Amino acid sequence: MEKQGMTVQTLLSAVRKFWWLVAVLGLVGGVASFAYSSAQTPLYRSTASLHFALEQGASAVDLNQGSAYTQSQMLSYAQLVTGSRVLGPVIDELGLDTTPRELARSIEVTIPQDTVTMKVTVTTTGPESSAELASSISEHLMDEVQTIAPKTPDGGSTITVVVYDDAVPPTVQSSPNKAKDALIGAAAGGAIGIAAALLITVLDTRMRTEEELASATGLPVLGVIGRSPLLARRSIAMLQQRLSRTTEEFLRIRGALTYANVVSEVKVLLVTACRPGEGKSTISVNLAMSLAGENDSVLLIDADLRRPRAHEYAGLDGAVGLTNVLAGEVDLKVATYRFPDTELDLLPAGAIPPNPAELLTSDAMRQLIAEMSARYRYVIIDTPPVLSVADATLMSPLADGVVIAIDARRTRRSSVAQTTKILEGSGARILGTVLNRVRPPRRRESYYSDVTD
Repeated sequence: MEKQGMTVQTLLSAVRKFWWLVAVLGLVGGVASFAYSSAQTPLYRSTASLHFALEQGASAVDLNQGSAYTQSQMLSYAQLVTGSRVLGPVIDELGLDTTPRELARSIEVTIPQDTVTMKVTVTTTGPESSAELASSISEHLMDEVQTIAPKTPDGGSTITVVVYDDAVPPTVQSSPNKAKDALIGAAAGGAIGIAAALLITVLDTRMRTEEELASATGLPVLGVIGRSPLLARRSIAMLQQRLSRTTEEFLRIRGALTYANVVSEVKVLLVTACRPGEGKSTISVNLAMSLAGENDSVLLIDADLRRPRAHEYAGLDGAVGLTNVLAGEVDLKVATYRFPDTELDLLPAGAIPPNPAELLTSDAMRQLIAEMSARYRYVIIDTPPVLSVADATLMSPLADGVVIAIDARRTRRSSVAQTTKILEGSGARILGTVLNRVRPPRRRESYYSDVTD
């Protein structure tokens, strides 16, 4: 069996299948991020730019040396911006209720590389206050630099500081950026959606399509049966609606079994499933009717002596059947029911015995199947699920081939692998699988459509 892997195809398939989940989580992420940003206090940034120059000498050499000296001092000047010698007077001038240490947290100082310029950026909750604070810091920084800078012979400062770009009130808030946050939130939500879709796809080991089933089992897929209310109410599609999509699907299975006869004749066909509720009785009855449609005589034996269902499709009570025949209580003709205007006979399960496995593997059962295979063109045996009881495994050597019903909605890969291993270990010839309850194609893609759909 092929192991499902993490491939690009798996990812694309997951996104196509769960696109709605990706879209919903992306929308939720975007809305949540936008709402969170809207609830935050708006912040505004204003920047003042200053230029530093050394006033010493007029020659090119002196100017170069002065520029190099000033660049070396820029980091020191930057430290002044967040110090109390600058911020203390700023707080007093603006009447702020804070401390230099707290105020320094809202200030950012940057020095472009290899320059003698400085940018002082202030972030506050108001546009005017940020510009006012940046301007005040710049003015007091200039005063402080003039104070600590080396002096000229005449007592003047050797460092000149000018503001070449005044701080102005910003027109838009710097943070939070609602549009950007919403976009990031939507992207994050979409990524989570993709991850969830991929996880669901990888963990979901059900086989919903014919390709997935064939790839997982390595067995031929004899046919695909779509979901239909017609089958849900345990009716025979071949009799109820002869031109329905469901009828055509069973006819395709009949055609596939024809090719199986090319290799080795198949007269006794055993139909089983992995677990209960996968539709093996529905497939048994409708497949038997499709085979009888070629005017071939067909006998359907309900050998599920634990939960018999075949008699319900014929509208019988099923009180008399296989168990009574094997016990010698009634004749086969009495226990067999003929569907009107067909070549299909039904042998119901009869009374449920206390020892089903022993009865199904008895000499009487072997003799019955041998006699019926000589009398009928096909003998279809409906048996219990393989993983529930051993009945199907014990009976498989009596059949020419086995068909496994797979429910697209519930059967897991591990169940199919285990079922196949058990049957092959018993010497059974597995003809293939039938994928049941597949999501039907859209109406415009289907030539036939059930009237009740």
